[in-house]
Amino acid sequence: MDIKFIWSGNDAKVLMYYIADYVTKSTLAFHDMFTLAQQGVKSIEQQRVTSRIDHAIEKSRKLVLRCYNMIASQQEVSGVQVASYRMHYDDHYTTHTVRNIFLISIENYLQVELTKAQLQEKDIDEERLKSYNFKNDYLDI
Repeated sequence: MDIKFIWSGNDAKVLMYYIADYVTKSTLAFHDMFTLAQQGVKSIEQQRVTSRIDHAIEKSRKLVLRCYNMIASQQEVSGVQVASYRMHYDDHYTTHTVRNIFLISIENYLQVELTKAQLQEKDIDEERLKSYNFKNDYLDI
């Protein structure tokens, strides 16, 4: 085991960068992943010739699944990852409680409220216009 005293803040920064870079590094380079995805595409194209024709959504699903499986099969997994998975531990750490936000529901709600406000404003404008026309008609008599 290599133990070293860290003398300065600069050394500490370098060490923290090294540790963070080491922990977060990808086990496969991008060009390797791209090659594996290309193999997945080729296998789907070869399969399409021999099998029945599926609709676009099913083809897309199969393509994504095939590419993911090709890449995942080449990933290296550490002993700690395997043990955590087998013991059903969480795969992430959080310091806060996280709540789901359903953006589509919020967007729909806001759209309905905006439409209501626009219709209400339109009704007010029409009432003003009617009262204005009524006053003009009354004054002309």
